[in-house]
Amino acid sequence: MRRAFSLILLALGVFAVAGAVLLPTYVYPKLAKVPLDQDSMSVLEGTASKVLAVTDKGTGPVTEIRENAKLTATARVQANFARPEMHQDTDYAVWLLAVQVKDDADGTVLSASKRQVCFDRRTSEGYDPRGDGDPKCTKESSYITKLKDKADKDGQKPPEEIIYQPQPGLNFKFPFDTEQKDYQVYDDNTGKAVTARYTGTETVNGIETYKFVQNIPDTKIDTKAVPGSLVGAAGASVDAELYYRGVNTMWVEPVTGVEVKQQQQQHQELRTGIGTPTVVFDGTLAFNGKTIAQMVDQIDENRGKLQFLSSTGPLWLGIGGGVLILVALYLLIRRRPAAPPAPPRRRQRVPVGADR
Repeated sequence: MRRAFSLILLALGVFAVAGAVLLPTYVYPKLAKVPLDQDSMSVLEGTASKVLAVTDKGTGPVTEIRENAKLTATARVQANFARPEMHQDTDYAVWLLAVQVKDDADGTVLSASKRQVCFDRRTSEGYDPRGDGDPKCTKESSYITKLKDKADKDGQKPPEEIIYQPQPGLNFKFPFDTEQKDYQVYDDNTGKAVTARYTGTETVNGIETYKFVQNIPDTKIDTKAVPGSLVGAAGASVDAELYYRGVNTMWVEPVTGVEVKQQQQQHQELRTGIGTPTVVFDGTLAFNGKTIAQMVDQIDENRGKLQFLSSTGPLWLGIGGGVLILVALYLLIRRRPAAPPAPPRRRQRVPVGADR
């Protein structure tokens, strides 16, 4: 009976130790992936000392520079299940990001953009083929959009142009188990991956985060045909170069890689080579309180599960399995106590003279 009990303990111990090995090496990589079915919204709020606005009051487009405007930016992320990469058990996801910035005073849409990216569900890296003979993502699954300089007809909004291109670097979030190191993060404005440097830890709404700061230097991002009056030049339309610089700050919960908080400081100006540049945007936008609370709820829902799979689960299974194995081996090896010697057999005494 004791031997059978020992073997059961031994089997349970081996099973627990195997689980301690498999959870972080096999189960965790299978489950630590962003969901395919994504539909979320985040809101950034802030002010701009200067911002370019184009309005149409019935007499054609009117361009003006507004000052000290309160702004709201809405960013919506949706999964695109029409793409071939979006199938069961895939390692890549295709998400579409649409951003719209409005002036709170009158609801004027100051800018709107869309981009779609095919990215790794584990690392959050945007797919970059770089001569890959077996591409993981099709060309049409990653693109950016921009408005053409001129409308097809007077008085109309310029049409949208789709440009297919990979978007390397981190997209939408940081990787699971984010480390205290620098990362390459995709920047919408320059269309490139820019280093986000780790600067330390901070607590945001009770969540310990890693803080990353991305400094984008003065960069030419486009050449536009703009009204001469906008840049202080003669002529109805002149070509001007659009330059951008900014500082993006991200507070990341390391287990999930979710950005709990985000802040964007941006400066854009038009340069013609003559006179002083014309500032068309200078402001700061950051996640509002509701968005931060949503991120915290998302982290609370998933962090415990990920920690169990990657650390706490393997630790307790390893300790428990080791103890069970030791107890089982002790019971199997320990000798049973020797049986006590049999008492000496008493000889029957026969009286003298009795018949034998």
